[in-house]
Amino acid sequence: MEKNKKLLLIIIGIILSLCILILPIIFLIRLTTSEVRNIVSDNSKTITNTEEIEKKVEVSQNIAWISAFSTEEVKDTKELAHVKIWVNANLFHMDAITSYTIKNIKVEGYKKGKVAIVKPGHISNALTMYDYVWGPYEGEMKSAEIKDSGRTISFDVVEIAHYYDEVSKVGTSMPTWGIFLKELGEYNYRKIMDNSGLFDSEKVLEYAGVEPNDINISFSFDVEMVFEDGTKWVKRFSAELDGAKIVENKSYMVDLSY
Repeated sequence: MEKNKKLLLIIIGIILSLCILILPIIFLIRLTTSEVRNIVSDNSKTITNTEEIEKKVEVSQNIAWISAFSTEEVKDTKELAHVKIWVNANLFHMDAITSYTIKNIKVEGYKKGKVAIVKPGHISNALTMYDYVWGPYEGEMKSAEIKDSGRTISFDVVEIAHYYDEVSKVGTSMPTWGIFLKELGEYNYRKIMDNSGLFDSEKVLEYAGVEPNDINISFSFDVEMVFEDGTKWVKRFSAELDGAKIVENKSYMVDLSY
């Protein structure tokens, strides 16, 4: 009888020891699984709203304008070539919003240059002339003025937007921002003129040695709007660019998928 009690105590002790060892492992596995699930949810391309939330917003425009341009770094002898993607995802809503955020901005496929996400500063949207980054035109700009704003950008919500860093509380939200591929290559304006006697502004990428395959890029981003009642509307937009069209035509337009 005494032996059976001792054996039972030993078995119970073993079971308790195993529980002490196994429970933290189970907890860690559950935590890791949860984190992975959250990551997949955040970066999934299938972001959906409930039917009720979806009805609150109408996508009134979903395009992006792509254009090539150059900045004069050294007068007549050094120009840097860039590509600007002006994103236009305009949203109409009659319910008032409290915040407007563009997040999870992703750019893939480029083989030259570097990416800069540009959000304009507190600049009036009624000026008659602007530079390439929606600032007041003050003459030739430099590449260093194309500054990255990060992969998440927010806009101030106001009654009526009068500045580029604002969106209207009700009606059409039309934030201005862009994706830039900076410093794709360089060329010497003076040398081109000496050799051919003609400079064609449509060929800035060709002059800079940019090939179509260098800028066959894709990009995507999420728009998140929070309404006064606390509900949230989220939509992912994306597009693929044809590098040949950019190099050959300097500029063109694409539709944003959503």
